[in-house]
Amino acid sequence: MKRDGWIKEANGRWILRFRYDWESWEQNPKVLIDRGRLMSNGIPLLKSRKRMRRNLAIVLWKDLLASGWKRVNPQWE
Repeated sequence: MKRDGWIKEANGRWILRFRYDWESWEQNPKVLIDRGRLMSNGIPLLKSRKRMRRNLAIVLWKDLLASGWKRVNPQWE
């Protein structure tokens, strides 16, 4: 079961990938958030990875969408 969420900054530079951290899911659900962007050659530049509780990740997702970020299709593997 693959459930990733992708959103892109309003100006189009940064992309966030939200994905379940399956190792923590049973006892303390967490989400991994990768921050990166696609370079001109199409290769992703991953700048950071955060791990946060699922409920906080949901709040962050909603806040970003409310501030102008847009849902996008997967940008890298």
